[in-house]
Amino acid sequence: MQTPTGKPDRTLLVIVSVIAAVVVLALIVVFTRGAPAPLDPSTPQGVVQTYSQAVIAGDRPAAQQLLTAKVREKCDRTDPYPSSSQRVTLVSTSVTGHTAVVQVSMSSNSGGGPFGGPEYQSEGRFTLVSEGGFWRIDSAPWEFTICYNQGGNG
Repeated sequence: MQTPTGKPDRTLLVIVSVIAAVVVLALIVVFTRGAPAPLDPSTPQGVVQTYSQAVIAGDRPAAQQLLTAKVREKCDRTDPYPSSSQRVTLVSTSVTGHTAVVQVSMSSNSGGGPFGGPEYQSEGRFTLVSEGGFWRIDSAPWEFTICYNQGGNG
């Protein structure tokens, strides 16, 4: 009686190697994708992106610099709602003269439990005004309002 020599099947070895390479590539993509690409900060959507990031990070001074002069002058401080799990996605931008409206979709996850918590989604809009050649936020969704007189529009 002869016993098999135990040579690995080359086809099986190639298939396992390809699967391993795909898994490694997928892990690299997932762990290196990072933050969204920055939008042009001179555009209304770029200002909203920068402002949203500042509010989420808790950087009130940076966020206030992006508000209209009228709102900044009479800013009665309020604490915004977003948490670090907040995501903001651009839906649309409409510019008419010196006014722009940036429509966004907002979602957050409470993060509780082994499968994560429930996700809350809503839409909101930022209203911007051109001041001295720069876009400034005049009103924001209530989740991103840092001044009571900001006219949050949920």
